[in-house]
Amino acid sequence: MLATLRGRVRQVAGDHCILEVNGVGYEVLLPLTALEKLSRVDGEVLLYTYLHHKDDTMALYGFLDPEEKALFTQVITVSGIGPKTALAILSVLSPAHFRRAILTEDTGTLRQVPGIGLKSAQRLILELKSRLSKELKKDGEAAGVELPFSDAVAALEALGYSSWTAAGAVEKVWRENPDSTVPELVREALKRLAREE
Repeated sequence: MLATLRGRVRQVAGDHCILEVNGVGYEVLLPLTALEKLSRVDGEVLLYTYLHHKDDTMALYGFLDPEEKALFTQVITVSGIGPKTALAILSVLSPAHFRRAILTEDTGTLRQVPGIGLKSAQRLILELKSRLSKELKKDGEAAGVELPFSDAVAALEALGYSSWTAAGAVEKVWRENPDSTVPELVREALKRLAREE
């Protein structure tokens, strides 16, 4: 199993990149957000990879973040959800935003993803909610995480940031300071985003 690949990006296309590793070019399917970043990278990159094998076809999926790979592997265990749909989810929603939608049973957010209708959204919630809830408790995150998290993300979205960017920034601040208030989360997330621009 190919767990990671390190190499140079030789080409970025619609849904994949060609990653050259020791003279061999690998076609790796990635979320759109990752492809955007890779199109601006000069030098070596590390991709966390997942080799999907079904019947007589194989496809290699890649992620810039191990958390995205972990979420991808969880999503494809849901009945009726294949790797292409899982990739579409990560192209539209950050892992934090997706988890929040599952835990709060927000079918509207899930249906923003191409290929996810009401039934698929309900199936995702049904099959993943208890699993994600257990993970949150195991990670020691506060039971009241969702309300301040949601409010802080909404505040950043109101300032013009995409839901993916907002949720990612807020989650990083929250993990470091789980007792933060909404204004503190927003302020620190804005500082992080300013540094990244």
